[in-house]
Amino acid sequence: MRFPNAFRGVKKIWLAELLMLLAVVVGIVLLIVVAANSTMEGEQVVVNQEAVKTPVAILGISAALIALIGFILNLVGLINARKDDAGFRIALLVTVLGIISAAIGAIWSSNERLNDWMDTLTTIFSMFASYYVLTGIANLADRIPDPATKALALKSRTLVEGSFCATAVFKLIINIFNIQSGSTIHTIMAVVAMLLELLAYILYLRALAKGRKMLAK
Repeated sequence: MRFPNAFRGVKKIWLAELLMLLAVVVGIVLLIVVAANSTMEGEQVVVNQEAVKTPVAILGISAALIALIGFILNLVGLINARKDDAGFRIALLVTVLGIISAAIGAIWSSNERLNDWMDTLTTIFSMFASYYVLTGIANLADRIPDPATKALALKSRTLVEGSFCATAVFKLIINIFNIQSGSTIHTIMAVVAMLLELLAYILYLRALAKGRKMLAK
């Protein structure tokens, strides 16, 4: 095993992204529950708060806890992997910035506009973090060498960044045009953004799994 630090790190990052994927799925289920208990009144979506209160609380807390564990694992994985390639070091820095933006949004969650902007910023930081992690895997594949893993990492990097960019664009449109939460267009765009984010996680996981297998040799 030529890069034991990267192997331990990528293994943890892979597990972290698996948990983040699960958190996104839980979030989509939450949206479905809310949509199933909503009615249209003109152009406004009205939610039956009494009906969704308990499931939203359970699903919301579950998604938050899963995401928190994923954040911690990802951070530890990057700390391990940074010793073997500069790409992981940059990814670690960007991830820390993402955690700060997420924390600001959580602290001032009562300010919906600020919270939305911090959520968008966190998505952008996630995009750059995944870019540099995949760059790190490609760099190590080049040094091993493993042309197939390098090609997959670079291809996945393009696809993942495309998915994250589309997600960020949707969120930016919501913020810039101040689309009201609860409106039909806001709900549709939120669902599309989550589905794109789900796609990004699946593509990212595939490349991480290949990189982990390469580094285990």
